[in-house]
Amino acid sequence: MTTALASLTMVGLSEPGVPSSKPKAPEPAVSITISEPGFEANGNWKLAQTGAGVDGLFDNDVLPNYIKAGLIDTKPDLGSRIAYNNGPQHNLYQVLEATVAANTTYKLSIVAIDSTASNPFPGGELRLGYASANPKPKDDFGWNLLTPAKTDHLVPFNDHENSPENLTDGAVTWNYTFTTDATPVGLGRKLRIEILGGGKAQALFDNVRLESRVATPEEISAAANAVKPAPIVVMFGDSTTDGGMAPAVQKELHKLIASERRRPKVINAGKGGDYAAGALKRLEKDVLAHKPDVVTISFGLNDTGLRKPEKYLDSLKKMIRSFEDAGIQILLMTSTPFNNEKHGWGTKFEKDGGLDEYLNKEYCDRMRTLADRQEIPLCDLHAIFTAEIQKDPGQINEIISGDGVHLTAEGYHLISKHVAPNIIKLLNAKSAQPAVRKQ
Repeated sequence: MTTALASLTMVGLSEPGVPSSKPKAPEPAVSITISEPGFEANGNWKLAQTGAGVDGLFDNDVLPNYIKAGLIDTKPDLGSRIAYNNGPQHNLYQVLEATVAANTTYKLSIVAIDSTASNPFPGGELRLGYASANPKPKDDFGWNLLTPAKTDHLVPFNDHENSPENLTDGAVTWNYTFTTDATPVGLGRKLRIEILGGGKAQALFDNVRLESRVATPEEISAAANAVKPAPIVVMFGDSTTDGGMAPAVQKELHKLIASERRRPKVINAGKGGDYAAGALKRLEKDVLAHKPDVVTISFGLNDTGLRKPEKYLDSLKKMIRSFEDAGIQILLMTSTPFNNEKHGWGTKFEKDGGLDEYLNKEYCDRMRTLADRQEIPLCDLHAIFTAEIQKDPGQINEIISGDGVHLTAEGYHLISKHVAPNIIKLLNAKSAQPAVRKQ
């Protein structure tokens, strides 16, 4: 089924007149066309993980009391359907024909339902964003998000256990309000609606609505003065990450980013002795729980001791998949070099051409190839350190500590000089747009 989408052209603020002591009443709201806002047909809603059109996802039986209460759309030819969402695999989005307009207030709403099957309600989120100039295969899901000026996000509650007949109290309407100024980021780009689930149990949704109207001067002023949360960067890795990478990178970011409000919070998620496969066990707690904008990934040193390069590669792919599903920007970072002469494993890898040579060939090269094939940004720390050492062999003792693997303060400073600019590029890609001082 194909539904024609209509674009909406917003007028500007009302013509100047005599100032009034009372705020002017808001203009009437206009509905923006959403294809199948009640999920009664397939096609225009897409799955976030693949970008594929939804096919048969919404064939659910709907409780009669919800229909009677007017919470569910019904269509004679298609019946009554709702969206269910078990988490990332069912996250949905739709790109509209309507575009981001200046001086506009948007109201985005959806009905969230606490079904008896998922009680208590597992949670979820509704988001409004816009498409990039050159959209990626999944239409930028998780990117270019507008910051709500106001949210009404109540948790639905269905006390079916104590009141079996009382089913309608398990539905609430979520309302999100967004206000743009005269020159909003994304001006003229197509709007995008995203629906996220909250966990393993099913979250149910219906009746997506989007309205717009000319924003009042008070709304524009309030939105401009709203304090937006600072971006979050999580540095995920082994002991070289844990040893001092996060504070060094944060210090460099603070030097480069002029606006204090846009300086990222950098979180240390390094763990001594960790390796790629083992780190998968702490993805949720140490990375996803922080809801970062950017995550850096650096493993390989301890993987070298395990001699399982294919397992390492497979683990990297799983990390990347999880972070991409969550809409997180990724920066891959190869491991820094070993000092063969000082590290305890040096003699054990002589037949492999040397300890550091084995690390570079079996682990760093695999990360480089993976980054190239999946078009993921890479900061090649191994190559950066190697180049410095080749210019001055004595540098190896200045940037790598006496144990042959961990880094000195100078080593972390070298990392920060290269990693911080890469993080800024990724934050800019997510429309954080921090102001960068000219050097």
